[in-house]
Amino acid sequence: MKFTIIGPGYMEIPPKGWGAVESLIHDYRVNLELMGHEVNIVNTPILQQIVGLTNALDSDVVHIQLDDYAQVAPHLTCNNIIVTSHYAYLERPDKWDKGYHDNFWAFVNSNANIFCLSEGIKEVYSKGGIPEERLSVVPNGVRDDLFRFSEECKFPDCTIYLAKIDFRKRQHLFQNIPGIYFAGNIADERFNADSDFYLGEWTKDHLYDNLTNYANLALLSDGEAHSLVCLEAMSAGLGLVISEFSTANLDTDLPFIDVIPEEKIEDEEYIKQVLKENREKSIPLRHEIRKYAVDNFAWETIVKNHYLPEVEKLVVS
Repeated sequence: MKFTIIGPGYMEIPPKGWGAVESLIHDYRVNLELMGHEVNIVNTPILQQIVGLTNALDSDVVHIQLDDYAQVAPHLTCNNIIVTSHYAYLERPDKWDKGYHDNFWAFVNSNANIFCLSEGIKEVYSKGGIPEERLSVVPNGVRDDLFRFSEECKFPDCTIYLAKIDFRKRQHLFQNIPGIYFAGNIADERFNADSDFYLGEWTKDHLYDNLTNYANLALLSDGEAHSLVCLEAMSAGLGLVISEFSTANLDTDLPFIDVIPEEKIEDEEYIKQVLKENREKSIPLRHEIRKYAVDNFAWETIVKNHYLPEVEKLVVS
């Protein structure tokens, strides 16, 4: 099949640093091409160009990977159009601003097929009146082949909080908890960038090589769709300490995944203890952690067992 994937258009694909959507678009292209499909990427923020370039490619499938661009779907000539939202607050309508309400209804009214990142997101769309036949669940994947994995943990007393430092990720709440190291570009003035526990912004190569050195990952956001960093951390052998809003598609009954209740999110002593216990549990399980990530979320598995079967349903119908 011939695919066109529409990207945000704000940075190159693949990105050199941060850029989760750009990274996953590249990963889709790599894996689809390995399976014999043709993949083109349209990556511009100019709507008229998106329509013109996409229609000129005359693809079997067009996949729009940004909420704002769902509005172009009615102007595309392809018969099989997919849209995916990566909006972190999709499962929390109480936190939607007016702009996102407009985006949500653009999805509803586009008549495109919606690939949801989780069952929870699918439920939100269902409540919005979108019929079942337009909805599919296709989770994100991880490039496990890129992440170095070590059975030994170099920093057994250390947790990494790897994410853009912003209001949604809430890193500023946890800076006084010993043992947490923070990496990411700063977009939150409440965060103390002069702290000895701030590691700066990691390059992709540094991420791939160094993530495995830590015992576990913390991600305590107040909203996530399907977090890529959790999959990346597990592929490197790390346990997870996550918020209630970061659990999409994860088996939270596993011993190396601990969920912080929202009512405990500012209880520093509680979080400190959970982090410590999770590190102690996770270090002996590093091989099992990586296996869980690879077996369930390797991009090859996602594309072969989730993405293509859902696409083929559309093309056949």
